[in-house]
Amino acid sequence: MLNKIKIDSESRLSEEQKIKDRRRNVIILIQRYLVNSGYIESATKLGTESNLTLNQYDAADNIDLYMILCEFEQFYEMKFMKPPKLVKKVDGQNTPGLPRIPSSGKSSSTNTSNSNNQNPTASNKKNTQSSKEKDNNNKDAKNEPDSLEIQGTGVQQKQSNNEEANQKDWFDPRVLKGLPDYSDVPEFQQLAAYLQRDICSENPNVRFSDIAGLDQAKRLLKEAVLVPLKYPHFFQGILEPWKGVLLFGPPGTGKTMLAKAVATECRTTFFNVQASSVVSKWRGESEKLIRVLFDLARHYEPSTIFIDEMDSIMGQRGSAGNEHEGGRRMKTELLIQLDGLLKSKKRVFLLAASNLPWDLDIAMLRRLEKRIYIPLPDQESRESMIRRYIPQEMSENLNYPQFAEALKNYSGSDIKLVCKEAAMKPLRRLLSQIEDIQIDVRTTKQKKQQNLPSYDDVRPGPVTETDFVEAMNQVKPSPSVLENQYQKWEKESGSC
Repeated sequence: MLNKIKIDSESRLSEEQKIKDRRRNVIILIQRYLVNSGYIESATKLGTESNLTLNQYDAADNIDLYMILCEFEQFYEMKFMKPPKLVKKVDGQNTPGLPRIPSSGKSSSTNTSNSNNQNPTASNKKNTQSSKEKDNNNKDAKNEPDSLEIQGTGVQQKQSNNEEANQKDWFDPRVLKGLPDYSDVPEFQQLAAYLQRDICSENPNVRFSDIAGLDQAKRLLKEAVLVPLKYPHFFQGILEPWKGVLLFGPPGTGKTMLAKAVATECRTTFFNVQASSVVSKWRGESEKLIRVLFDLARHYEPSTIFIDEMDSIMGQRGSAGNEHEGGRRMKTELLIQLDGLLKSKKRVFLLAASNLPWDLDIAMLRRLEKRIYIPLPDQESRESMIRRYIPQEMSENLNYPQFAEALKNYSGSDIKLVCKEAAMKPLRRLLSQIEDIQIDVRTTKQKKQQNLPSYDDVRPGPVTETDFVEAMNQVKPSPSVLENQYQKWEKESGSC
């Protein structure tokens, strides 16, 4: 008997030790994977919280967490004939499933109340019912039609929403690797962490189909970014994808919208670089920021670098005295990085936008292989934008083609402002009527008790043609360089 107790005790202690060893091994394997992947700070935090570091234990030779995961997936698929589901996508709401709707709540409550009011004789009869009747009741409960209807509705809804779900998955936040190893230059490590904030992590929710017109620009951007990711075997040799594209044209014509569409649909690491991110007052800092930016882009490939207002960074390099030495060094470093980008096999794409393309440096224009003119919207695009901003449900017999013709020299942003101003006209009339109402304090309580219409029932009136004409008279086209100058520069330096 004593031997059995001792054996059980040692067996229990051995099992507890195995559990502790497994937990330790999991933490060590995770730490080693984080270090190998570049997540140094995360590995340090984990070691601090778990009180286990790689100085105490380390993964054995030829043992890696990624390899263990691959072997588990192969074993699971071989055993169960289907791949394992290791993670699930969370929608952000704590609603794991459809709540069950009680189909016979009223009848069940009625039965409960009736059963409570039964006499003792009836209750005795109920307690002495046969097992056969219980089985029949259970079968009836299992065959309730409402439960089947709920499940069927869920399946149909899921099938009907497949297209919408695929559209939402267009912007899939990429799992970023750790920062590059700058152990030899600790200063670059800080600059990389500083530039990492320019990576677009939120969905801009702009698709190419949302942009009216600009078919040629959308086609070239897809050829440069989206299509090579789908069919990489086609884009080799002389057919390598474009590495640099310049979008130029008047302000408000959709250059930034195209960049947002690239960030939404093209499934690349998108760097939205501001001028303040790469320009520094400290000597030599700007060149380092430019170099680290392209190092990060190559590290997180496939990636896209978007630089808006490129002329503010890469203006023409003048003679001595007209340009500061620091700005000249920064431009030189940017040109060197772009030159290396064109010669490398890394999937890094530079997208630049400018309203003043003639101010760009000639060497920069050579490195931007495609220079696409984004003109003012044409007749069809203007009409499409008006119909989108002021649909027929909000208007009163608007003559869309006529107003599209009247907005000939307006940019896309100007047309949006005109539509917004026209939509404000009915709202202003409604607010004026509400403010002119005289309220008697003594009858306020009585009116509250009446069945008055809710806020949802009170809506502004439709937009009339007079409202739209007044809005056009109030909103003028934004000042810009004459379109003839853009067309002339396109003929001389364009490449589309």
